[in-house]
Amino acid sequence: MSGKSDGVQKKWAAVRGRLGSSQDSDSSQEANLENADAELCIRLLQVPTVVNYSGLKKRLENSDQTWMVQFLELSGLDLLLEALDRLSGRGCSRIADALLQLTCVSCVRAVMNSSAGIHFIVDNEGYVRKLSQALDTSNTMVKKQVFELLAALCMFSSEGHRLALDALDHYKSVKMQQYRFSVIMNELQSTDNVPYMVTLLSVINALIFSADDLRQRNKMRQEFIGLQLLHLLTKLR
Repeated sequence: MSGKSDGVQKKWAAVRGRLGSSQDSDSSQEANLENADAELCIRLLQVPTVVNYSGLKKRLENSDQTWMVQFLELSGLDLLLEALDRLSGRGCSRIADALLQLTCVSCVRAVMNSSAGIHFIVDNEGYVRKLSQALDTSNTMVKKQVFELLAALCMFSSEGHRLALDALDHYKSVKMQQYRFSVIMNELQSTDNVPYMVTLLSVINALIFSADDLRQRNKMRQEFIGLQLLHLLTKLR
């Protein structure tokens, strides 16, 4: 066991030495993690750079189920969501910070694009709440991806739909907003970014039409109408 651990330590030291730890690393590069094991990737998460996240994203996208399960069991998703939360709280005063945040959420998306990843998220309460915290940012591209992931959860299963609603309720409470859908409607009212508008409308559709119960569907529809959705749709036309 110690031999394997020593091997990982050496690989980790070599990769870290090659990449450095500056958050201003050249964003056109990415760490070569094509054959990296999950443990090494977890260690790389301790050095939050665009280079490292870009390499990890590619590794996540090309991983098999066994590798992904190991990454998840080693708390890889926890580390990504914690990093995303820290980055959201920091703001995006620098381009480097905005790019780092976007690359981090892309890694979360890569996890959710796998069968093992999305089942893991749905089976473990709390992850979707952590994901929703990333909406507290000025980075539109990050918010767009988070909303897309919430919509995907709604369509994945009834439990995914429940968790998405729970996350919006939680966000409302934490940010002291009056309504659970305020975050969606506030974004829709304030943006002139057409692709982002499309994403927001897709989230609304996913929330309403993924509800199993007709009464719940009507209730949500009325909530959105109460938040001036119909008036806004008329303006958007």
